[in-house]
Amino acid sequence: VARARRYVEMPVPDVNAKRMVNTYDPEGQRLVSVWAANYTVLMTDLVPTKNEYGEERYPIEAVESMFDTLFPDEFRGIIPVYDHRPVDRLLDQRDDLLNDLNKVRERQGRSYQTMYTRRDWRVMTIVDAAMEALQQCEQQIVVARELALASEPGPSCFVVFATQKAAAEAAQCLLHSGSRRNFKVQPAPGPDNVNWQTLLYRSKDSTRRIFLVTPVIVLLILFPSGIFTVGVASACIVDPPKGLQSFLGWYCSQEAYLFNTFISGLLPPVLLTLWEVFVVSFFMLYLVQAQNVHSSLSSTDRRFLRYYYVWGFINVLLGGITGGALGGFVESVLGASNSTYSVQQHLGRVLPISSNFFLTFIFFRAFYIPIQRLILPHPGVICWAVRKYLCFLGCAVTPRDRTVKYSPRGMRMGREVGVFLMVAMLGLTFCLTAPIMAPACALFFVGNFIVWRYHVLYVYERGYESNGAMWFSVVELMVWSLLIAQSFTSCVLFSKKGWIPGIMLYLTVPYYLYRYICSIKAEFGSGSAWSVPLGEAAKAPPADFSAEIYTHPSLRPAATGWHPDVGKVWRGYPNVAVKSTF
Repeated sequence: VARARRYVEMPVPDVNAKRMVNTYDPEGQRLVSVWAANYTVLMTDLVPTKNEYGEERYPIEAVESMFDTLFPDEFRGIIPVYDHRPVDRLLDQRDDLLNDLNKVRERQGRSYQTMYTRRDWRVMTIVDAAMEALQQCEQQIVVARELALASEPGPSCFVVFATQKAAAEAAQCLLHSGSRRNFKVQPAPGPDNVNWQTLLYRSKDSTRRIFLVTPVIVLLILFPSGIFTVGVASACIVDPPKGLQSFLGWYCSQEAYLFNTFISGLLPPVLLTLWEVFVVSFFMLYLVQAQNVHSSLSSTDRRFLRYYYVWGFINVLLGGITGGALGGFVESVLGASNSTYSVQQHLGRVLPISSNFFLTFIFFRAFYIPIQRLILPHPGVICWAVRKYLCFLGCAVTPRDRTVKYSPRGMRMGREVGVFLMVAMLGLTFCLTAPIMAPACALFFVGNFIVWRYHVLYVYERGYESNGAMWFSVVELMVWSLLIAQSFTSCVLFSKKGWIPGIMLYLTVPYYLYRYICSIKAEFGSGSAWSVPLGEAAKAPPADFSAEIYTHPSLRPAATGWHPDVGKVWRGYPNVAVKSTF
């Protein structure tokens, strides 16, 4: 019974349970589990048409007729996508009201007196008031669900087939002469991997969002946090800009040695880490989600990874290098006689100056972060300690509160992989000018391998299944890291008058990296490479499943499978990771 209760209280259904269906294999004469996504195609960007009353609606019936004609034996039907957001908001409200009701009941059970409250013109107990609010919300949910299912569907729909072969053909072939301008067809993401917000908009609406949101992302990337932190760390190493000599006189004197050591040694990496964890990660994910570009959560996470990598390159690496000698660098770049070669020479001169900060930054992440993750692997540890030792007056903690606080969280794949790629980029860039950087990065990866292997097994859960698509993004960005390292190595060689070795690096390394990434893209990078090959799809058994599997959980009967994190790229982070944006 206790085990069953734990399963009921789990806020997130298992990924495998959401994306798999059972079918009968006639060749093997047994029941097998197959992925529902392999039998489904996602159609987006339908062009609305006007009916006889002048109302715009999306031609779902025409799409159904087209597939019925092309695949008369394999086509099973269309699953429209309705606007689920009003029902989803009411379900979130109902979740909070039910939790409040349980808290009120627990507090009332501890009290010797019955507590009353005023509701409109009536006076009732707080338990009855909370129960009435919950019942009213549940009635609103039923009405809102009926209105949503009775409304016109959106510009996207799921097309279901009986065989994987038919679904693969529909996803990879040109279905109609007007396909490119009337709709778009692609392999459907898994039911656990659908980005429901994007499916409610057409591509032109998403384009407007991209133009509105991208400047904000650029401002976040260019915010000079790296320049500030490295400038603080290098304030007493390089010549300060004009006007700051008197201000830094006492700070860099022998009297303030301990204060200077603390400020310039420990504070900069801590500040940069806090800025990255609490501001860059979650706010950038919100902005990427608001762009409405990808129809799957995994693709949205990979898009976040690319923006995060650009932030690491521009803000951390370039900002850190220029922050160590900002005044001289600006004078060199803005000088009248500057050239591309002179800028590279100055970059090569200031690169070793900033290596001390990056070395401290890597050691901080190699020693402190893994130890902290081992001691506090989950924020629920802190919540448990506060509840056990600091609730003097008694805290009404409900089973839902414990479930939300202590349940496994989804791994922030884009952010965690982005941190590893940033460290790799720093190590490759500074391994020649500061040789101790290489063993420091090796120590970082060894320590984090041990910690993350434990966390992946026992602390975190996957929020979606991307079929290994993240691997290609990691390889692509690692190639860019090698190219960046080669460019800065050439800059250092130019500053040391090593013109021939620096030019040879420019002539050889980019060419071989380009050949390598082209070979990787030829094998893994095209859209059809991620689909099921027709030869393998033809061997798969036929399957049939309910339309509920590709219906948003809030619109299913009794909201089956719904939880507060449906549609979130990173689940398990309430109030910071969102499932719908503006």
